[in-house]
Amino acid sequence: MANENMLPDQDVTYLNVMQALVEDKAGKYIQMAGVCPCPRCRIDVVALTLSKLPSKYVVVQKADAVPMLSVYENRYGTALVSNLLAACEQVKAHPRNAT
Repeated sequence: MANENMLPDQDVTYLNVMQALVEDKAGKYIQMAGVCPCPRCRIDVVALTLSKLPSKYVVVQKADAVPMLSVYENRYGTALVSNLLAACEQVKAHPRNAT
């Protein structure tokens, strides 16, 4: 007998919480720090930030992904912001864009 509470596999996904949070917040801190907003500089900021943070993979139902992010944002918010700002300063000081 099948469990009626089980969802089909396509309703479940894995998520790197840190990556999702950094990508969500990067634009705000890039603008605040006065970093070039081009795609290359944004990618550099995201990559530098993620290299300093631990990855945190979770398995969630797709509908629960956004609420799950807020839980982890509260837990890792300080580290996330400090690493984002440090990455912004590094990219601002040494941009690798084409301009």
